[in-house]
Amino acid sequence: MGFGTLNTILNTAPLIIQGATRLIKLIKDRDKPEPEDIPATVDGLKGEIHRINKRLDENYDSDIQQIKLIEELARQNELLATSLKKTNKQLNVITLIALISLLVGIVVFLRMLNT
Repeated sequence: MGFGTLNTILNTAPLIIQGATRLIKLIKDRDKPEPEDIPATVDGLKGEIHRINKRLDENYDSDIQQIKLIEELARQNELLATSLKKTNKQLNVITLIALISLLVGIVVFLRMLNT
């Protein structure tokens, strides 16, 4: 894993955790039932419509935050996947070099025994 990738992950992880915590709080608050008093006047109906519109706006904002969090998680997953592929390639190269070194060592050892 490259230093830049690791640094990015470490720097953004607290922000993602904070976002996830806010998102969980919003979802919990969204699920709380509110009393359903039927307004008896036109002004009461207007107030109820205003309250409903406010809840819809809050739900919309919550949905936007959820989408942003999911996008950030997807970006981090992409960085991790890219870093993992790079690390895997490096490991394969190191393994190949180790095998070649082992074979060369065995050949040199066998030649030393024959002389």
